[in-house]
This record gives sequence, structure tokens and C-alpha cells, in this order.
Amino acid sequence: MKRHWILVIVILGLAAVGLAGCCGGDTTTIKEQPIIVTPGTATTAPTVGQELESLEDAYKKGVINRDQYEEAKKKILEKAGK
Repeated sequence: MKRHWILVIVILGLAAVGLAGCCGGDTTTIKEQPIIVTPGTATTAPTVGQELESLEDAYKKGVINRDQYEEAKKKILEKAGK
């Protein structure tokens, strides 16, 4: 009779270990992907022309006034050495 209980305890213990292994959370491994940088992505700075176009668009849309436009244009050109 004593052996019977030992066998039951061992079986229950193995079952518990088995269930813990299958339900213990996600163990999926995700490989890291390399970052590919191509021309024209966000890692490149805008050209002077692009900055001036964006500035002009903002002025035309009424986001900035004439004085703000002229001041920002002056700074962009000074930064570019023109």
C-alpha cells in the first residue's frame, strides 16, 4: 500500500513538472534584424533646398508670417554659407 502512494506522488510530481513546462510562458526567440540605411531615409539631413521649400510651404499655408519667413530663410542661408 505504501508503494502505491509513492507511485501516485511521483506520477503527480512528473505531471506537475510537465504542465509547468508547457504553460510556463512564451519562450519564442526573435532574431534581431539588421538595420539597412538607404539614401533618402530619415538618417540624412535635409538639403538647403528642402529646408527652403518646407519654409516656403509653411509661409504659404499661413503657419508663419512674412517676418518669420524672412528671418528663418536668412538663418538657413547663413548656415549654408550663402
